Amino acid sequence: MVGKDKQEDDNSSDAGYSPEELEQLVQEKDAEIASLKEDLLRKRAEFDNFRKRTRKEQEEFRNFAVENLMMELLDVYDNFERAIESAHNTNDVDSVVEGVEMVFRQFVSILEKEGLKRIECEGEEFDPSEHEAMMHVEHADHPDNTIIDVCKPGYKLNSRIIRPAMVTVSKNTSSDKEEKSSDKEEKCSDKEEK
Repeated sequence: MVGKDKQEDDNSSDAGYSPEELEQLVQEKDAEIASLKEDLLRKRAEFDNFRKRTRKEQEEFRNFAVENLMMELLDVYDNFERAIESAHNTNDVDSVVEGVEMVFRQFVSILEKEGLKRIECEGEEFDPSEHEAMMHVEHADHPDNTIIDVCKPGYKLNSRIIRPAMVTVSKNTSSDKEEKSSDKEEKCSDKEEK
């Protein structure tokens, strides 16, 4: 045992610290650890508060993001009510139609101002990223894969497609016949060469 105590004394003197100095170092490190733990708890609480505040702000944004749009649409709503009331009180169909068309233009203007754009596609080449083919129709007058009819218009909100256009796409029968006849001609010429 005496040898062990002597060895411990040698180790402490080798490190250059007395037992009192080591005790002081331990106390300093304990105080530093306690301070770091306190900082960590404070940062954790700040982060939790930030997360709660952000969640609340996002919820408020979702709840009120469409407020301006709704305010504008209320004008359209009021105008439609007036048009319906007017339709019941008059026999002048032309003025009723004119009023409804005016309200419709107001509605379209609001939607366009908010970034809504109709996908114009009749006569264009079919693009599966913007169009949904409802039917393929054989049509000799149009090139293959051309939109010949729009069943339901598609719309983009800014650059994002929110509804693809539902369309009828041409299938050119003359190009199919030409391809088949050219294939037959090639096969015939191959046979003649042999």
